[in-house]
Amino acid sequence: MPHLSSQPRTFASTRRWIVVAGIAVFAAMYAGLVVAYIVNGTTTIDAGEVDPPDGGVAVLVTARAINAATPEMDVDVEVQLSPSLLNDEGNPNEKLTLTLEPTLDDADIIWPTDRRVQIRSEKIAFDGDIQDWPFDRYSSQVYAAAWVGEGANFRYVDTVMAFDGEIQGWHLAAGELDPTVGVLLGVSSQRSIAIMLFGISLVAVLIMLPLTCWIVGLKLYREDRLFEAGFLGWIAAMLFATIPIRNFFPGSPPPGSWVDVLVTLWVVVALTVALVIGMAAFIRHRRPNPPPTTHGPPGTSPPGPDREASDQPARDRPAPDQPAPDRPAPDHAGTG
Repeated sequence: MPHLSSQPRTFASTRRWIVVAGIAVFAAMYAGLVVAYIVNGTTTIDAGEVDPPDGGVAVLVTARAINAATPEMDVDVEVQLSPSLLNDEGNPNEKLTLTLEPTLDDADIIWPTDRRVQIRSEKIAFDGDIQDWPFDRYSSQVYAAAWVGEGANFRYVDTVMAFDGEIQGWHLAAGELDPTVGVLLGVSSQRSIAIMLFGISLVAVLIMLPLTCWIVGLKLYREDRLFEAGFLGWIAAMLFATIPIRNFFPGSPPPGSWVDVLVTLWVVVALTVALVIGMAAFIRHRRPNPPPTTHGPPGTSPPGPDREASDQPARDRPAPDQPAPDRPAPDHAGTG
């Protein structure tokens, strides 16, 4: 008997430790994601003060957004001219032309002489592959050159370029590649650790969906648990929840990337198999029909002495407050 009583106690202790370990792992993952988002969520590049050289132009490229599917980076281009290149109204003395490469439209940026120099928006092309999500990296070599005038008066001016800005969820880096080639900057970007952990967590959630459905389906098939038809609807709901979770991935990797080939496809297959297992359990474990009942319609009593007594006419039954008639005493005189 002591051995039998210790076995449930051991099982309960094991189950309690499993629950505690699961809560601890969840708390650690949550804390790690929060810390990674705060510490490593975004990297900011600050170019500081950028002054144009004497008789030249300073170009400031500010990052605004990244489209990893193209891939391209949306930037703002700001140009500061040396005072010798400006007139009294602050407009360029001569038409200013800036070549910025590589851009998607591959066109020069021109500022006329009748207005002040304004900020222009451009798209810089990058090299990279979103199929490597969430570990994709992108890089580009940005070249800038400026000149003033046109025709016979065309001449290059000294140009300096700086890169700054921040993009949520991305790490940006920029540095001068080769000072002897003119103004050439190397710009690179990659997703932050917080975004990587976020994407991996969603992949783990997708993998957990078929695991839970398989556990329940096998329990039902082996009759370890009472079958309920609602379990089939629950498994089907998990199947329809797969695509919304897939579309919630940060950065929206395109269909056909490695996460679809290695995870999403097999999650859908496993959930479909779990649904088939649930249907097999429904077909296999048939419940016998209940025996026919002899009771009448609801609200009626079964036939019996009480029913027969209740069927007695009211006139033959004594009133509730009327004593029952005295029965005549038995005649014992004639006995003996």
